[in-house]
Amino acid sequence: MAQDPTPSPRALDLATSSSDDLVEDRRAVFGRLLGYVKPLKGRFIWGIFFGILAGVFNGFLLLVLKSVFVIVLPASQGEEIQKVYRPFEDLHLPALAQIEFPAPDLPADQEWIFVLIVCLSIPVLLMIRGAFYFLHQYCMLWINLKVLYRLRDEVFTSLMGQSLSFYNTVKQGELIQTVANQTRTTADAGSQLLSALIQHPIAILSIIFMVAMMDPLYTFGALFVFPLCIVPVALISRKVRKAGGKEEQESEGLMVTLHESFSGIRLVKAHGREEYQRERFNEGSRQINKFIMRWKKAMELSSPMVEIVGALGIAIGMVYAWYTQIKPETFLTINLGLMSIYPHAKMLSRMQVQLQKCYVAAVKVFGYIDAVPDVRDRPDATALTTCHGEIEVKDVTFSYTGDSAALAGVSLHFEPGKKYALVGQSGSGKSTLLSLILRFYEVERGAILIDGKDIRDYTQTSLRDNIGLVSQDTFLFHDTIRNNLRYGHLGASDEAIERAAKLAHAHDFILAQPQGYETILGDKGCTLSGGQQQRLSIARAILRGAPILFLDEATSALDSESEKAIQDALAELSRGKTVIAIAHRLSTVLDSDEIVVMANGRVLDKAPHEVLLDRCEEYRRLYQLQFSEA
Repeated sequence: MAQDPTPSPRALDLATSSSDDLVEDRRAVFGRLLGYVKPLKGRFIWGIFFGILAGVFNGFLLLVLKSVFVIVLPASQGEEIQKVYRPFEDLHLPALAQIEFPAPDLPADQEWIFVLIVCLSIPVLLMIRGAFYFLHQYCMLWINLKVLYRLRDEVFTSLMGQSLSFYNTVKQGELIQTVANQTRTTADAGSQLLSALIQHPIAILSIIFMVAMMDPLYTFGALFVFPLCIVPVALISRKVRKAGGKEEQESEGLMVTLHESFSGIRLVKAHGREEYQRERFNEGSRQINKFIMRWKKAMELSSPMVEIVGALGIAIGMVYAWYTQIKPETFLTINLGLMSIYPHAKMLSRMQVQLQKCYVAAVKVFGYIDAVPDVRDRPDATALTTCHGEIEVKDVTFSYTGDSAALAGVSLHFEPGKKYALVGQSGSGKSTLLSLILRFYEVERGAILIDGKDIRDYTQTSLRDNIGLVSQDTFLFHDTIRNNLRYGHLGASDEAIERAAKLAHAHDFILAQPQGYETILGDKGCTLSGGQQQRLSIARAILRGAPILFLDEATSALDSESEKAIQDALAELSRGKTVIAIAHRLSTVLDSDEIVVMANGRVLDKAPHEVLLDRCEEYRRLYQLQFSEA
């Protein structure tokens, strides 16, 4: 990762901040971006070299054009072709002025061959310049893609390392927008804009040098207003920054609407809200178009303003040419050179606009790269290699918002190889306890120990490798059934996958699918029933083979017949493991070694079913509610 400090937080308010406030932030952001190019300096130097050659050829091309004018135009007027050509005689360089190239001694009826060769020198030089330009662009594109790959990798890696509390507050559509689009905008500045800032000035300086050597006063007369080209750019830069910043904000909102509409399509259709979502989407799209139009107008307005300023310079030069009666070939060459400057000047005038948009995207990208996770490994954390499954919760307190505690002074001990159940009303803290053991969140007070050691002393990856989880919220990837099962253990063989599926009573319905285990599931497994999705989730946990097993309403989506079969499979799976099950239906956990009764983030009691039924009022109430008919 880049080691520079993150840009100042005030840089995020790009639509309202003043230019002075953003100067320091821009310097930090673009300086950091150059750090991504430095490791690629070899290819970058070659790219710049080819870019310089392409730029220098613009000036050299003027000399060839001048030779064509001298040789070809008099011939078109019936004059005899010039036998000796001195291409540098008009340059104010005595060492070059005497260099001459004699024309070949050809009969008058074959002089067209020489003229043709001279004229063909122009496309040949253009081809050479094009080759240099291609090599320059190829090197810069290679650098651009390398920078883009690294940026996306760092952003995605940082996001994957964030805790669940981060994802509880951030908009997922905004994250997708940043990873997919804003990284590309940022990478463009790292190579393409830097390339343009080198290539175009070189081309301009090369052309100016050649025309200045032909006639310094003429060149000065045409170019003395050239610095005025900066004025229109400076005038529109603030508008561009504001419009660009607002466009990025609206783009994030549009991505959020897209993500929510697709993810919640069942809810959208169930409530008949297709038109409502369409209006939300179109409103965001209209706002984006409005801000794009603003900065595009500013960008396009800069081009004619630069042209007007340039035309003024040429007009002054033409008056000077009339007054001094310079040679026609020199006049044409200088004017062609001066006119060829302005496309490069126009491109430079747009750099400010592109840099503004790049800055907006880069601040967002680097902000996510530098985001510090709430839950992170300690520097001296060790791997949990041999896990026996003993879990101890010591006076743990935790809250999601800081207002009310989800857990308040909870202390529990889970012995290895036994089955435990957590029961209680919704909001009593059951799922929170499992999340804390998995280190999805960090405890505020107290500690959680596995095999007598604080889980914060273990690496997160090794801790979770020793815990299997089957949740009521199943998630299946848009991939084959086999790969979805293999997600529990990436190195599992096909035989192990099928064995796990049989234990979870999923093998038969898998074989009934069109391509069996190679069947591609729809998004989130939408082509399967809820019970089938749950059984695949259970098979994935079986394949994981972890010594600790968490069951969060693992049989909630199953019918009675499937539930009985899965209970048998889970009983076999649980043998020798520490099992903690969350269940709202007490009938599924009555055989647990101990049942923990929770309410309002506290533990009310912990004992086998018969003992709790006798001494715990809350458990007895829950039991009577569910078994009242019996």
